[in-house]
Amino acid sequence: QRAEGVFRFPQAVAIGPAGDVYVGDQQTFAVQRFSSTGAFLGEWGQYGSRPGDLGAVGGLATDGAGNVYAIDATNGRIEKFDAGGGLITMWGRPGTGLGQFHFGPGKGNAAGAGGGIAVAGPYVYVADTGNHRIQRFGLDGTGAIAWGGAGSGPGQFSYPQGIAANAQEVFVADDDNHRIEAFAPDGSFIGATGAIGAGTGQFAFPYDVAVDGQGFVYVADNNNHRIVKLNAQLGYVTSWGSMGSAPGQLGFPRALAATGSGLVYVADTANNRIQIFDSNGAVQGAWGGSGRGPGNLTGPLGVTAEASGALIVADTETGRLEAFDPDDRFAASIGRAGGAPGQFLSPGAAGFDPSGGLVVADTGNHRLQHLTRPGSPVGVFGAQPGSAPGGFGVSPTGETVVADPRGNRVVRYNPDGSTAAAFGSPGSGPGQFKSPASAALDGQGDVYVADTGNDRIQVLSPDGEVIRTWGSRGGGDGRFRGPYGIAVDSAGDVYVSDRSNQRIEKFSPTGKFLAKWGARGAGVGELSAPAGLTVDCRGGLVVADSQNNRLERFAGVSPAVGCAPFASFAAPPPPPLPAPVLRVTLRSRTGVLARRGLVVVVGCDRPCQITARARLNPAVGRARTGLSAAPRRLGTGAPTPVRLSLGAHGVRLMQAALGKRRRGLRALVTVTAISVGNAPGTPARPFQANYHVSR
Repeated sequence: QRAEGVFRFPQAVAIGPAGDVYVGDQQTFAVQRFSSTGAFLGEWGQYGSRPGDLGAVGGLATDGAGNVYAIDATNGRIEKFDAGGGLITMWGRPGTGLGQFHFGPGKGNAAGAGGGIAVAGPYVYVADTGNHRIQRFGLDGTGAIAWGGAGSGPGQFSYPQGIAANAQEVFVADDDNHRIEAFAPDGSFIGATGAIGAGTGQFAFPYDVAVDGQGFVYVADNNNHRIVKLNAQLGYVTSWGSMGSAPGQLGFPRALAATGSGLVYVADTANNRIQIFDSNGAVQGAWGGSGRGPGNLTGPLGVTAEASGALIVADTETGRLEAFDPDDRFAASIGRAGGAPGQFLSPGAAGFDPSGGLVVADTGNHRLQHLTRPGSPVGVFGAQPGSAPGGFGVSPTGETVVADPRGNRVVRYNPDGSTAAAFGSPGSGPGQFKSPASAALDGQGDVYVADTGNDRIQVLSPDGEVIRTWGSRGGGDGRFRGPYGIAVDSAGDVYVSDRSNQRIEKFSPTGKFLAKWGARGAGVGELSAPAGLTVDCRGGLVVADSQNNRLERFAGVSPAVGCAPFASFAAPPPPPLPAPVLRVTLRSRTGVLARRGLVVVVGCDRPCQITARARLNPAVGRARTGLSAAPRRLGTGAPTPVRLSLGAHGVRLMQAALGKRRRGLRALVTVTAISVGNAPGTPARPFQANYHVSR
């Protein structure tokens, strides 16, 4: 669920004149509308900076006509919508001048969205958090005045957060001064109450304030995990709540709104829900799904499909992995935020090793981790303080090739985690990189790199030699604005998530533009900052649609290769099947270019799945081209011919390289086999042989 009743750190709630409840949060980038009892009625907004777009929502308010005012903290502005989400007007931008704002970044508990907003009569009041002041506007954003300033004296503020108003008074949650202040509508100071603590009349970082129809004032006492009720003179009346997730308990409440009859709606922020209380604290109801709940995603950056069609997702903002079975049903949550083994900090990518275990780019912890399938730690590798591992590919033999955007390089690791090679340096020349986000492997072992800062794709040989590059900055076909994810299918076609162009592009193995799809938005088939992507066994392309907090599958874009049996994530898989014994022979040494392919005959001593690839070189010279065959399954019967196809471009390249002297070709053939059955297999030692082939 992108929204649809799911919350991701809610800290904005407002009640319309008809009783509808509006909720905003930091990481869904939408305003959600509910009935007074929590029935989902609709939503609007998507991430961005265009009119009507939203970033982190720091505050909501409604006027008597039912219009909704939202603090778009990310973009430093106020947006005014009608009750159905139609944009009416907007005003403000980041800054310190009158009509400008300094809200928070909306990046979780320690870096909240900031800002508070209230509407009373003809005025809109805004808590301009980072500028330590209150600003007042007309309902259309004109006629601005301001009062306050940084400090702890009467009428001063230290990061004011929430604000509430009626016709007579304006109440401000003066967060870092641990108090509530009251003002006249023109900004004249009336009074204040509070000091730091947990006792009567004390607060610990009060985050929001509301006023009901009888003049009672309610305070979201954030770090005390409670609601405090005051009378109109700011005298203590009662309080309720304690830290926890049971009904009536609270976890860092950061927003609240009160009805004329005294019902109090509280954004129970850490619990990702709305709770309803009467004016004395008795629970009247609750609703909301959590973005941290099973199968929900928050800012996913990486996704990989295994041979069975199961998916593993790097759910970056929650610091965990989410696993889905081949039918897209939630299978398991793996890990949690932290720095210990099996914990993650902003994981950027995740994938499978050849035996069905897990590999994780634990980006924020500057390391890669190897886990069992259920998530038990196996080992850490690539740990370097200056690194930030990103997207990676794993070969059939267990090598891992990782893009390191902070180090401007690509690193190849052996199956045991030792470093095999590192390629690249900062720059824009061939073999240089600028913040490469992801790397992928094709069937021949070549490395495809999304060279993000250089807006291009680079293709390297297994030893790091540049084979080809394509792309440049722009929005036309074959151009990029921040290419991020990259994947190669069984036919060798290449898929790239063109992040800032909000689309997917498809290329031939040589970089020829083939297709594009996707558009900016939150609808089906639309994208918002697409990140990692993967090709599944059914020929679908699955994309981590990061700022829509979801995955999208585009069906039928690639050849289906057949799906392997699925092993559960919930329990350790059965022991690996024994490695198959390969028998490989060459059918013919002649006519390779004429037939546009090389045929090898492959047999296994047990049911297996094979991949085959080859590289052709002239016996003299440096030209090179690749051949590959789609993965296929073999039984235990007679050996099977497997054709490694050579494209027209490769034929022309080899013909030109051979010239008139026709000295012959050298083919390096690699066949890898994995046992198949009821459990993931273990890769065999690859068969490799050199063949001199006459033309």
